[in-house]
Amino acid sequence: MTKQTRKQNNMKRGTIELVLLLLLQKGQKYGYQLSQELEEYSDGEYELKEATMYPTLYRLTQNGYLICNQVKVGVRRTRVYYEITPAGQEHLQDLKQEYASITGAVDKIIRNTK
Repeated sequence: MTKQTRKQNNMKRGTIELVLLLLLQKGQKYGYQLSQELEEYSDGEYELKEATMYPTLYRLTQNGYLICNQVKVGVRRTRVYYEITPAGQEHLQDLKQEYASITGAVDKIIRNTK
């Protein structure tokens, strides 16, 4: 793993819940759909692997921020749809405020250290 990749992974780790909840505020979606939308909306710059996404979705569900519904697709396949709850909407607002605060502070540091 390159130094640049490590830096990007560390930055991304702090935003995973935020971006997943942002996508889910527009309606219920299943995992593959979420990963495709993340890639699309970021012009391919934000890729989220299943090994990272699903544990985050499970944690958000356990914390009451999401509900999930299993829907049978075809004869033997089941697709799990995730939907944001009112508590999840509140958590999203908190995450957005925290993100704005942190990025604003980092931006100030960058400007003041030039």
